[in-house]
Amino acid sequence: MATDPEVLRIANDSGFPLQIAVQQSVTAEEDRHGWRVVHTEHGWHNPADCQSGFIDLVLRDRNDFANIVVECKRVRNATWLFFNTAGTSNPRRHCKAWVSYYRDGQFRAFGWHDVPIDPPSPEAKFCAVRGQTTNDKNTYLERVAGELISSTEALALEERDYRRENDEDMRMYFNVVVTTAELKVASFDVTHLSVADGTLKEAEVVDVPFVRVRKQFSMRPANLTPADWLRHDDPDYRRENTVIVVRADKLNDFLQGFDIPNASIRRLGV
Repeated sequence: MATDPEVLRIANDSGFPLQIAVQQSVTAEEDRHGWRVVHTEHGWHNPADCQSGFIDLVLRDRNDFANIVVECKRVRNATWLFFNTAGTSNPRRHCKAWVSYYRDGQFRAFGWHDVPIDPPSPEAKFCAVRGQTTNDKNTYLERVAGELISSTEALALEERDYRRENDEDMRMYFNVVVTTAELKVASFDVTHLSVADGTLKEAEVVDVPFVRVRKQFSMRPANLTPADWLRHDDPDYRRENTVIVVRADKLNDFLQGFDIPNASIRRLGV
């Protein structure tokens, strides 16, 4: 029986086929990487910013410890180019994750913390997409990432009391965008930037399977404490968050290599 091309166009324009394909791919390779799908199209509401929606996928590791909140984005013939203010693309391990840690009848941590993880990847602050201009005050990735981070907070709030009252319990939640776009990272010498016309004259560009993006994605106020000022040279540090962007066909490789070293947990000081 022939398939109506118009029906296929409607399905493919929705983006749902990518979400379903990612779900099936993760499930098929669960024995290899140890992650399973625990939620699909999971409804959420975050009272802190009044955002709500549906989480595409939530993945959980075999220890019920690490959780990855996934937003799937299918784009056609697209390239996302990442770079940072220093012009370097050295692999980084640090990452901002939500940590829920309960011990001795109280939460010792319930919020965003820096948690170095593997596998390392380049870290960027900017994502340039063809057709995007400097007049775009809130770029496509920033809009997607801002909602994703809010949904991760909402899931952590929902699961706050999913534990036995007298036991020690820790969970971590990570933000991941899975996309069909080509992912490229640009490295450059800052002397190749022109103040006169605002352009980059020369850069080395490489393909990457995944990349960290760290910046302020939320407009919600975050009051700094004296400790924040003493700990970091950059006062915006506390408002920054991390979203990991993964190419769809490399997600299972990312999951297989994903690891939270014990040193990362100890450095939380909780």
